[in-house]
Amino acid sequence: MKKKISTGFMFCFFLAVLSFNTSAQEFKYDLNKYFTPDIVRNSLDLNFNSNGNFENNTSQPTTPGDPHDSISSSNLSGSIQSIFRTTNNTRKHITDFSLIGNLSGYTSSNKDNRNQNNVKNTGNDASESINPTYTSTLYNLKKQFIRFGGSLNFYNYNEIKTNEYNSNKTKSNNDQLFFNANVSIGIGVGRIEQVADARQAIYILEELSKKGVLSRHLSDDEIFKLSQQVSRVKNKRFLDSRLHLIDEISSIDSFFVANNLLNKQDATYFTTLNDLWQNGANFSRGSGHVFQINLMPFMDINTRKNQTTFFMPDSIYWNKSNLSSKGAYVTLSYNYEKAVNLNWQHSVDARLWGSSYLYNQSVAYSTDQLQEPTKSNQSNLNLSGKYSIGYYPNTRTYLTAGITQYFQVSYAKNYDSTIFDSKPWQKQFSSTTELNCSVYYYISSQLRLSGSASLRKYYSEYPLYNNNRLNGSFSANLSYSFF
Repeated sequence: MKKKISTGFMFCFFLAVLSFNTSAQEFKYDLNKYFTPDIVRNSLDLNFNSNGNFENNTSQPTTPGDPHDSISSSNLSGSIQSIFRTTNNTRKHITDFSLIGNLSGYTSSNKDNRNQNNVKNTGNDASESINPTYTSTLYNLKKQFIRFGGSLNFYNYNEIKTNEYNSNKTKSNNDQLFFNANVSIGIGVGRIEQVADARQAIYILEELSKKGVLSRHLSDDEIFKLSQQVSRVKNKRFLDSRLHLIDEISSIDSFFVANNLLNKQDATYFTTLNDLWQNGANFSRGSGHVFQINLMPFMDINTRKNQTTFFMPDSIYWNKSNLSSKGAYVTLSYNYEKAVNLNWQHSVDARLWGSSYLYNQSVAYSTDQLQEPTKSNQSNLNLSGKYSIGYYPNTRTYLTAGITQYFQVSYAKNYDSTIFDSKPWQKQFSSTTELNCSVYYYISSQLRLSGSASLRKYYSEYPLYNNNRLNGSFSANLSYSFF
């Protein structure tokens, strides 16, 4: 029954997609033949997300004098994410740098006075994180490459909760600081080309041809040259965005004029060119495949403090823990991108990776209780595969649906606890299957509205029990891109 629901979900999704009004494709250019010239790309995006709910429930007794019951609850959360990316892409060398910052907060309040009890709970938390990442890839003429890079991750979290039950009140604080650092080196073969600029060139040609502006049909070679001109002109940087747009439009117009491709240069021509220049490359499109073997050593440090204050009687209890881990990943991965035609995209991502960690943990208590530091070792073997299909009905809308399967087998050993004496290594197996779909709509070239929904089936086997879980989720997001 669950399989029928999932299949019906996917079928209805693509049936709705096909009902979109799309223009006939006059240009049949193969996007997979395109490759970019030397380009530089920069982007800065802001993502805003917020959600919340409230509830108030009151029961009024019919007997006079009996107390009434009431329950109320509310919660509100929000986050701001900033993402900066820069890419330098040449035939011999690709460098990527990204810097991601997050700010988020959550507040909640719950009151329950059923059965003459007075229960009140409130909670507030805030977190901030920053994550810089750098990778560099060097290619030879056979598309063989060596790749190296690294990343840092800093995360800070603070939570405050108060609990009141009649005349008893407690307050708890949870502070956490996390730091991660890793480096990586890998070798592989293959390359995925970004072909969004070629798709933008064809959007322009199709629209101009439909409006009778083009004097003739372009050859594949001319479409390739126009696409490369689109890529080159985007490399220029201006402080004044208005002058930047004028220069870009003028450069593309010069290509049409120099190749005698225009019947007329009227207002229809320039407004069409302007609209498709600003909205014709909203979505990333890729073509090619990459096989890679990668090694990544890492180090984690996690410091946590929990403190609870009891107001009646007056006392404070706390515990502090420090957890550090060191280890390494070895990954074999395969990525495949295929632009089936101008409107459809196939994507495949398959990975097999193993990892080994060594954990060290120490805990201290306000009661002066002593606890010896503990050490444990964990090894994991993971396999994942993802297939997704994307549909691009027009320049402002993108829809995708996919399925992901993930398996993990892990082995853990605690060096200091006698519980493992009879069986030194503990085994765990888990499997996750996910169906998902997403919709993106560009209100303008800088403002994007998106939504997603997913259905997940999770199964795990532990030494003492097994677990099955099915859940679904959905989200909405509004993003603004500065450039």
